[in-house]
Amino acid sequence: MTDIQPNFAAVKQGLIPLTPQEKMKLDKDGLDVIHDIYRYAKTGFASIDADDFDRMKWYGVYRQKPKDSGYFMMRLRLPGGQVTAAQAAKLSEIADRFGHGFCDITTRMTIQYHWLRIEEIPAIFSELATVGIATSGACGDIARNVVACPVAGIDPEEIIDATPQMLEVNAALENNRDFSNLPRKYKISVSGCCIHCAQPDINCLGFFGLKRTVNGVEERGYGIKVGGGLSSSPHLAQMLPVFVKPEQVWPVTEAVSKIYRDQGYRHQRQRARLKFLIADWVKKGGVEYVTEEIGKFLSFKLERHTDFPVIKDQETDHIGIHKQKQGDLYWVGICFPGGRIRNGTLAKVGALAARYCAAGLDQIRLTNKQNLIIINIPEAQLAALKADLDALGLDYQPTNFRKGCVSCTGIEFCNLAVAETKNRMLELITQLETNSGWYQDKIRIHFSGCPSSCGQHQIADIGFRGAQTKVNGVPVDAFDAFIGGRLGKDRRFNSLLKGKIIAKDVHLFIDKLLRVYDIGKQPGETFADYTDRVKKDEILAALDWK
Repeated sequence: MTDIQPNFAAVKQGLIPLTPQEKMKLDKDGLDVIHDIYRYAKTGFASIDADDFDRMKWYGVYRQKPKDSGYFMMRLRLPGGQVTAAQAAKLSEIADRFGHGFCDITTRMTIQYHWLRIEEIPAIFSELATVGIATSGACGDIARNVVACPVAGIDPEEIIDATPQMLEVNAALENNRDFSNLPRKYKISVSGCCIHCAQPDINCLGFFGLKRTVNGVEERGYGIKVGGGLSSSPHLAQMLPVFVKPEQVWPVTEAVSKIYRDQGYRHQRQRARLKFLIADWVKKGGVEYVTEEIGKFLSFKLERHTDFPVIKDQETDHIGIHKQKQGDLYWVGICFPGGRIRNGTLAKVGALAARYCAAGLDQIRLTNKQNLIIINIPEAQLAALKADLDALGLDYQPTNFRKGCVSCTGIEFCNLAVAETKNRMLELITQLETNSGWYQDKIRIHFSGCPSSCGQHQIADIGFRGAQTKVNGVPVDAFDAFIGGRLGKDRRFNSLLKGKIIAKDVHLFIDKLLRVYDIGKQPGETFADYTDRVKKDEILAALDWK
């Protein structure tokens, strides 16, 4: 038994002990729960089978905290975060009608609702369908929302417009029963952005724009990174020594997907992500071995390439006002700290897009930093748009504190979180802007409510992970503080600086930490470079935080 590999074939043949999740998926495919959702909408929350609660995730529906509350959260599938003005209006209408008047932009460029009841889910599905939006694959052990650069196709500096390949990958995987039973979640990014804003370093599979010259002719395509991921055991993706042509993106994606499906680890839930398989393969034979294994599933030979550019600033979110590559058109990036959108604001943004975007080109792009961008604004309309944004209190010129903050759902709604994150972060921004306005440099502050890392705290300049401590014997929210994370050049996850900082004191901790950096930095040294140069114990000693 010990010689049997814990792959999909062994699971289906009953050759290894099944985890509860693997048994559940064999008993009934996650995509088949759609009929049950409609049945449960008639019979009520109490009638829902325990396994079907998990299967409902395949359609973006999962229980809100507490699990027996009768309420659900729901995520949508919005490939590349692309939304039309009409879709924005419908999404806002659904939030008002079913979700207590708000929704959240997630780090996978989609929308998440709260406070939904099972009786309402069919109506929500129906409303979404009227504007061409689905939820299939938004959660569960399946390919999740495919992310991209939010300014794909309009950024003058992009290496390649990856929109066609991103949409092809999404269409091929959505509702595809060949890949509806994967070992765990499967995250893909397809982007041609020159700063790698779609974060291929932390996706299971990431395609990034790449240029090469062949016989004096420039060719643009993609490089590949595979095996990235966060959570309690973070892994940086491995760069493969290949150049991928645009028409090869889906075949490569299909090959990696088959490898993950058939050879991914299913005997231990905590080791079921693709990153663990890739890490073991790299130990076995390096990235060459990984490349060879992928090549076995292809009808063409992957072309060698080893000249990769150095990405210096991967954590920019394209916020602000920028000129597009198309004539006199501009995009305007608007900041929504933590992604929370209230009071019909998404519909109002949709109305602005309908009013000011060039004819027939109204579109909004959600970002993985939980913000959004209105694109295709003629220069002549910029002044009027800015005036309307100002009137709505929408920030397109945010402070570095405001645009650098990311937060998970937190204890307010999530069954895994141990601390409040989103509301604390919103309060934090005001505190920092009020009391730490002396600091003007870039800073990225991320909050995760637990080790699952939905707030991506490991890649932040300052990352906070939810914890609990006691004050005078009374339990209170706290955070473990990590510093020095970044992607791109000199990529690395951050490391623990100080544990169990009381939540109400986080803004004081940040202010003091930034003052230590400001005093100790060398000319032109960023916070990331400073935390790389100076030892953590020296920073902690200078911080003198009790």
